[in-house]
Amino acid sequence: MVKEMRLDELDLKLIYLLMDNSRLSISELAERLGVSRPTVKSRLEKLEKEGVILGYTVKLNPELLRAHNVVALIVKTDSPEKMSEFEEIIEINRFTSRKYLIKIAVENMEALRKVIEGAGFEVIEIMPILESVERPSPPRVKVPFKCDYCGKEIVGEPIVYKYHNRVYFFCCPTCLREFKKTRENIEKFKLKEEKAEHAHEHS
Repeated sequence: MVKEMRLDELDLKLIYLLMDNSRLSISELAERLGVSRPTVKSRLEKLEKEGVILGYTVKLNPELLRAHNVVALIVKTDSPEKMSEFEEIIEINRFTSRKYLIKIAVENMEALRKVIEGAGFEVIEIMPILESVERPSPPRVKVPFKCDYCGKEIVGEPIVYKYHNRVYFFCCPTCLREFKKTRENIEKFKLKEEKAEHAHEHS
């Protein structure tokens, strides 16, 4: 269990950026957050030290996993430690002291039989998994946010919006809509200025 964490808005924006792409460099993170490189470095070190960030993972293309048949089993066992001996067992969820829901990735039914016999558990139910849909889960932490549009403190979960590689937090859909409208107007104005400047150069 992670000890009580003292995170702020910058920490959480950093976490959101890394959840989206954990390969971003410190320089890229600093640019997207609008802070210095040493600030990002010290924040990362703090988050790692406090156990908020446990590691940086690689997300594999699902095509690479399709050679396996993934099967979910509800099993009973008195020796759960045996399950760790089988690399085919890719997920273990415990219900009671003896009852588990596990996922096994195997090439064929013969390989599945070998795992079941080797691990020595009693199978209650077998269910083939036809499709897995991963839903990213936002971090559930209480942080004193301020809306990036109206400046009010946000109560509950913020609305997260990514724009031009930056992360913004909003308190309500209205603020998000107004922010988008403002940004659109700024973009249009910049485009108009660029066109006028270009026309002036060629006149």
